[in-house]
Amino acid sequence: MKKSRAGLSCYIVIDSRVNPNGLSKILFRIQQARVKRDLYTGIKWPRTFFSQTTQQLLPRNANDPDVQPYNLQINEFKTRAHRMALTGYLEKTDITIDDIVNEFKNMHVAEDFFSFMEVNANELYNQDTIVNGTWRRHKCSLNILKLYYNRETLPIGRLSLELIEKFDAWARTKHKAGHNTVCGYHKDIKKYLSMAVRKCLIAKNPYADFSFAYVDGDRVALNQEEINNLITLFKHPLLEHNDREILRRFLFSCFTGLRISDTGLLNSSMIHGSDLVFIPFKGRSQGKILRLPLQNIAMQLIDGRAGMLFQKFSHGYINERLKIIGARASIFKRLTYHCARDTFGTQAVEMNVHIKLISEMMGHSDLKTTSIYLKMSDAEKRRAMGKFDDRFKL
Repeated sequence: MKKSRAGLSCYIVIDSRVNPNGLSKILFRIQQARVKRDLYTGIKWPRTFFSQTTQQLLPRNANDPDVQPYNLQINEFKTRAHRMALTGYLEKTDITIDDIVNEFKNMHVAEDFFSFMEVNANELYNQDTIVNGTWRRHKCSLNILKLYYNRETLPIGRLSLELIEKFDAWARTKHKAGHNTVCGYHKDIKKYLSMAVRKCLIAKNPYADFSFAYVDGDRVALNQEEINNLITLFKHPLLEHNDREILRRFLFSCFTGLRISDTGLLNSSMIHGSDLVFIPFKGRSQGKILRLPLQNIAMQLIDGRAGMLFQKFSHGYINERLKIIGARASIFKRLTYHCARDTFGTQAVEMNVHIKLISEMMGHSDLKTTSIYLKMSDAEKRRAMGKFDDRFKL
């Protein structure tokens, strides 16, 4: 780019610093008089494969797949700078170094999907649009995609249906992730590609041609005997404080069907008589209020508590301790906190509570979700099969 009336020039350089992988940053340099600013393009490349003369990347091998899209990305920086200089010339306005910086400060985010997803995930979290757990899940999905792609940057335009299909196959076979875990990766990546469409960075979300769906996993519910074993352990005087508090919270969910995210927010001010009145975490955006009558045993678990009803522990720590608690209660199932919710659903089915009531108490928006507990209930299956014995005799 030629100098403007204000003596401003822009060009591509490679950083003199080299990272442990032998790569250097490709920089867009803006210079005006004695002031110089370097903007990172989002690209890293070996110094020996960069031409100072043409300001272009050179192929690292005969069939280098990255060199062309990266050079197009570099050319976009120079093209925008030329366009600004031409506008300034026609309008007889001097273009300053700050004008160029403001034009380009977010450009690499728009070009590189890794940066785009990370920046927008952080922004959503800082604005309280997503919670910490969701933010961490999005970061995990991003890191898995980075692990698969194995390059410093991923131009948004390169996220094609073919790449998504290859990522899907790699995640299942090489990374050995389960079906629902892989669906989680896709769900998160698809979300940010939809944002890229809304920001006019790409014309179409490649997930429009790729479908995925969660399947019912291996759910675990406790039977009556196992619940009673946990109650006996809860009352044991030698049970450690943290384990008792975790078990108190777990049992409360066994009798209410509440998610771990909900129990972590419960306050004594939400108790009205023998009813728990609160906005479920998953219904917070709609302001949906749930009024849940509490049984005597649930009330006993929180009796005398003021302020937060349950002690705060990380979800990971709770699930880790539940494995130990389960073993001490002679429960040989893989115990996680979600087992409590599944336990409530199956116990309600076995006590012949109407499925619509179960659905309302558990905050389900669709009866199909609640019907899972009909399938899980061993007692219900035995009752159904027993009807054959009632009807037919040898």
